[in-house]
Amino acid sequence: MKTRALSHHDKQAKRSLILDAARALFLLNDRQLPSVISIAQQAGLAKGTVYLYFQTKEEIFLSLLEQEFHGLLQTLREQLGVVADGMADGDMSADQRTTLAGQLIAGILAYLDAHPAFLRLDAMTYSVLEQNLSEAFLRDFKIGLTLALNNTGSALDKALQLPAGRGTSLLLRSHALIRGLWQSLDYPEHLRKLLEAPEFAAIRPDFRTELQQALDEYWRGALA
Repeated sequence: MKTRALSHHDKQAKRSLILDAARALFLLNDRQLPSVISIAQQAGLAKGTVYLYFQTKEEIFLSLLEQEFHGLLQTLREQLGVVADGMADGDMSADQRTTLAGQLIAGILAYLDAHPAFLRLDAMTYSVLEQNLSEAFLRDFKIGLTLALNNTGSALDKALQLPAGRGTSLLLRSHALIRGLWQSLDYPEHLRKLLEAPEFAAIRPDFRTELQQALDEYWRGALA
């Protein structure tokens, strides 16, 4: 006879198992969210067990997106912490700001490379993931993300010697650029085949190359 996990550690482990199963299934077909039943089967759990931790499949995948966002922001804070520890007192030069911005951009790109579900989930946020949720769940998600964004923005202000709040604006606008570029170049399969023709080369650049250049140009201009 199976017993429910009662300890905090066991509950977190079971929750992580569900999220890992959901991520694995989503990566097999990232154009739609898998069902709760398929997630339960992938995790080796009963469907009812999944509902003990998440009320809807949208809660599962918004929680996955939350993990992705917090992971990226934590990565940036760690980069900034290393920079802050190694920095001498005094004003930062324009070249130093540009160098640090380049390191942060490289960190963002590396994180996106290592987390292939991130951008697809992010593109679904408003139209899919934030539907069929309780107001309390959605509010907790937004509060947690806002706090993490502000904390990372403050670390950026300190490292780059920026006015208070400027770092948060840079991060928010960078996210808008990333999401917009992804959505504009994320063609559905039938269009990808059509756009393979040479005459369409201008509207199907490599996403990663284009993103690196766009972020570099934006940060250089913003920090000038």
